[in-house]
Amino acid sequence: MSVLDDIRALEENDPDGMLRHLVAFPDQLDEAEGIGRAVACSSLDRPVSSVVVLGMGGSAIGGELAAGYVADRIGVPFCVVRGYVLPEFVGRDTLVVASSYSGNTEETLAAYREATARGARVICSTTGGELKRLAERASQDVIRVPAGLPPRAALAYSLVPLLVVLWRLELIRDQALELASAKATAARLVAALGSQEPAKTNLAKDLAHWLHHRVPVIYGTTPRTSVVATRWCGQLSENAKVVAHRNELPEMNHNEIVGWSVEQGFGGLARVIFLRDVEDHPRVARRIDITREALEASGVETREVGSVGDMRLERLVSLIQIGDFVSFYLAALAGVDPTPVVPIDRLKEALGSV
Repeated sequence: MSVLDDIRALEENDPDGMLRHLVAFPDQLDEAEGIGRAVACSSLDRPVSSVVVLGMGGSAIGGELAAGYVADRIGVPFCVVRGYVLPEFVGRDTLVVASSYSGNTEETLAAYREATARGARVICSTTGGELKRLAERASQDVIRVPAGLPPRAALAYSLVPLLVVLWRLELIRDQALELASAKATAARLVAALGSQEPAKTNLAKDLAHWLHHRVPVIYGTTPRTSVVATRWCGQLSENAKVVAHRNELPEMNHNEIVGWSVEQGFGGLARVIFLRDVEDHPRVARRIDITREALEASGVETREVGSVGDMRLERLVSLIQIGDFVSFYLAALAGVDPTPVVPIDRLKEALGSV
């Protein structure tokens, strides 16, 4: 029997309940839709020329997923700023969504203040903190996110209300059907990937065993699954406490593939996962096949993980869930508590002492 089938051991290794958050993801999707619908969302008084999401870490990934998801469905540029400084183009015709789970992320607050000073249309997404205080003082709309979660476990709250707000402002089409399918598929995957499902039929447990004591390398494709690859690496780093690498096709075919011609990187310990989706460009799908052959010829073990479902949002959600559960089970194999992020806490303390 796999050690990952020992439910009591999994619980003992997870005192703060990260698994509980993963299991609750379908309910979070449903609640998040309601949160988006509850935003005051006053009508736009001028055309929007661009959309910019401000955020870091778990608060930024929702914006990046949204940007990839609507890349060919929105009529204006949409980008994410992970840092202190706004692009020069941000101005009165820009819709800026400032996303900070705590409300106290210094990079996001700096960019938010600049966006407000430039007269941009600003909506804030937060549980509270300084961002909420500033937003209320400026009479800006607020996406009110539930508190008490690790930011990385609040993905539904940073992604779904943003999509709802975009459709309510008529920047994208109505997403109700996409959200309904995503919720249904998410519930099915919780059963298929959860702790009660044995390792022999549980994809996430199987992948965790395969990645144990290895360096995970995750490849997605532009513009959507490349963001999911970023999410996988973030979860592997924070939950499983391992360093992971990501890149995207077709770009890696123009540089990084050469580094695999002889498996020197990572001391030969790397294992590669390719994320696949039915909407991958046909030429990119072919590139994945050829790239896998090249890597395996150099002695690198590779796997593919395909999305599940018919609609785009549910497929993206399925890949996210698989990665989240893999990171949880990899933490269990390593005997590390998936919730604490001590190095991040220490860094924030050191920055606060400067």
